[in-house]
Amino acid sequence: MSKQPSFKRARPAAPSGDQLFGWVKELVELTEQYTEFRRLGTQGDAAARAWLMKTLAEIGIKDVVEQTYPVAVRQYKEWSLTVDGKGVDCFFMNGAAFTEASGVSGELYYAGDSIDPNVDLTGKIVVFDLKSGPAMKGKAIPLIADYSFDPKNELAEQTVGGSGGPAPSNFPTPYYEAARLGAVGFIAVFSGRQSDANTFFADPTGMVQTRIPGVFLKGSLGSEVIQDVLSSSRPLQATLILRGDANESTSGNVVVHVAGQKNDAMLVNTHHDAGWSGAVQDASGVAVVLGLAAYYDRFPSNYIQKDLYFVFNGCHYTWNYPYGANKFAEMNPEIMRRTLLCMGVEHIGKRFVGKDGGLHDTGQVEPRLLWVPRNQMLYDAAIKAVEGNALHSTIIPKAGAIPLYGETQSYFLQGIPCFSIMSMPEYLFFAEDTIDKVAKDELAPVMHTMLDIIDSAMYLPKTWIAAIDR
Repeated sequence: MSKQPSFKRARPAAPSGDQLFGWVKELVELTEQYTEFRRLGTQGDAAARAWLMKTLAEIGIKDVVEQTYPVAVRQYKEWSLTVDGKGVDCFFMNGAAFTEASGVSGELYYAGDSIDPNVDLTGKIVVFDLKSGPAMKGKAIPLIADYSFDPKNELAEQTVGGSGGPAPSNFPTPYYEAARLGAVGFIAVFSGRQSDANTFFADPTGMVQTRIPGVFLKGSLGSEVIQDVLSSSRPLQATLILRGDANESTSGNVVVHVAGQKNDAMLVNTHHDAGWSGAVQDASGVAVVLGLAAYYDRFPSNYIQKDLYFVFNGCHYTWNYPYGANKFAEMNPEIMRRTLLCMGVEHIGKRFVGKDGGLHDTGQVEPRLLWVPRNQMLYDAAIKAVEGNALHSTIIPKAGAIPLYGETQSYFLQGIPCFSIMSMPEYLFFAEDTIDKVAKDELAPVMHTMLDIIDSAMYLPKTWIAAIDR
């Protein structure tokens, strides 16, 4: 085992919290000028990659490559819903089938929050209640957590994931079931959210593929439509229009390499794409990984024992989730053969709660999950880093209690030990994910926590890291 040297004189200064937040603002402001924001294969996607290349050059990092790859892009340009001759505000269901200019028309059928597999839905447009994902009440955390750091005693009164997280728990399976049973359209109603919103740009857990057209409704409007269906003495007719085009385009990953003294490698990743402004998901993660790359690029090279790769993936929002991470592995088999650890940084956000149909800032950080390999040395290092950097409201889940999400998931499923830190606020996949949601004061503590974990793993031999208790 290599002896870890003293870093007291050798350590460079890490980027400040203000600098990290400045990068968040730059990326958000750059891509807010595009109607498609940073969605894959769009102008905003390309602009984000160009911004990363420029920013890394300004930092002084020279070993940077952009690895592009083709992607299929569906762009929605027109969507509308008319019920009994009255227009109803809606939002397109990403991945759903396009219609002709006249749309599809049919009788409305209210299914509740599940689809009866025996009902004939031929020619009907289904109205469906989306259920919020399972919320984890703070008082139940001991049941699913190996460890929590909560010096402010906030977790007991909080709910991890708002009213149940950003993605519905009963979707998209009913969409496919409705199509199988003959439905010509699908209307999904956001019931039970803290805010009254419909701008869901689908997370992979809610992604659909082109079977039938579909739209999302706010809970308030959806309730009105449902009530009209239930109270009407006659079948209600609706017309759903969903227009756009499908094309081939390009997305890509930006990869930073900081050379080490040995053949082993470690990855640190996040994603740069976003359905909307994507301030929390994932300009916040981008900023922290930029900070880590800047720090280690200035680090004395003789102290870097393992090759470090800092990867900013595209194409998080795809059916083949997480596509950017999958493409990195496909395009870099030599790096993957040497990779001992992967670390993901995503979603550094504030805790907001529902108020008057919108969201209210609580002044607290959104509770965050930190997945940790079940290697005792790495586990102990993670706890030391969390406590040393005062990363309050941090939870380490029990092995298998909560699936590991995000850009590291691909590598975890390949058997690579992974650290991953993220929160899951309800606003993540909605237009509500704006700059005011970023936990500015937490950016630097998260960066330093990951920095400390990387330092702890830097000198551990391969055999010790591989000793994982699954």
